[in-house]
Amino acid sequence: MDMTKFYEYVVLRLAPDAIRGESINVGLAIFPQGESPVTRISASLAKVRQLDASWNSSRADRFRDAVQEIIADENRPIVERISLLAALGYCLPGEPGFFYASPATLAEEIRLVEAQYITAKNEPSRRAPRSKLHHEIAQRFKSMELLGKTADDLLDHLVVPHVSIPGTPDLKADFVYKNGVYRITQTLDYRVSSQGARQKIAEACTKVTAAQQGQKVWGDTTMKFALVCVPREVADIADSHLDLLYASGFKIFHADKAKDLAAYHAEAFAH
Repeated sequence: MDMTKFYEYVVLRLAPDAIRGESINVGLAIFPQGESPVTRISASLAKVRQLDASWNSSRADRFRDAVQEIIADENRPIVERISLLAALGYCLPGEPGFFYASPATLAEEIRLVEAQYITAKNEPSRRAPRSKLHHEIAQRFKSMELLGKTADDLLDHLVVPHVSIPGTPDLKADFVYKNGVYRITQTLDYRVSSQGARQKIAEACTKVTAAQQGQKVWGDTTMKFALVCVPREVADIADSHLDLLYASGFKIFHADKAKDLAAYHAEAFAH
């Protein structure tokens, strides 16, 4: 029996000084499918106090209680509860994130989200690791003299890597190309261990969300492609992840198959 569930979440933030415009991510509001929502405050007191010296465990408890009161209001649809959180400054407006997890993988999925948005955003920034496939595709574009460096290069019809989605800079497209319409390409490299392949669901969800947000910003005509590399040994694990991409409107191509790669180039660079 499949025990996997769908979880929506928003990143909770504290903005103690509106004039200075500084904020810090402090936790998550999580909406499990068919269950009561949960508020998690996971940023350490010491880190939050670097921004707000008055922050202590009592204030953290009051913050959690205030958020929990809003998200537990089942008389409102979830989208309204999230909008109210944003209106009160508890989170940024926009699409919530999401992931899929079973009881056995839930703690790890939450840890991955917190590592991306709570720990990572409160520590010195580090460039997100790029997969071997991302590097291979970038080198392929470079050899074709198609690889740009900055978003300005989109105007010259070059492929730009690692593009932040306007309005949601934490979400990125692996590659963006524009010729009349925008074309987003995301990569998923499953040349990892079985455990690593299972954890790719978080990456798949993030990349789907980024592309969906990009489509909202750049228009419904925005095209979405995925280049994947899936060894036979982990194909069963990857199937459900790729189903998520298909359901979200991606065209998927296997980068290790010459015919697929040629078909990708024909579609992605068509006028």
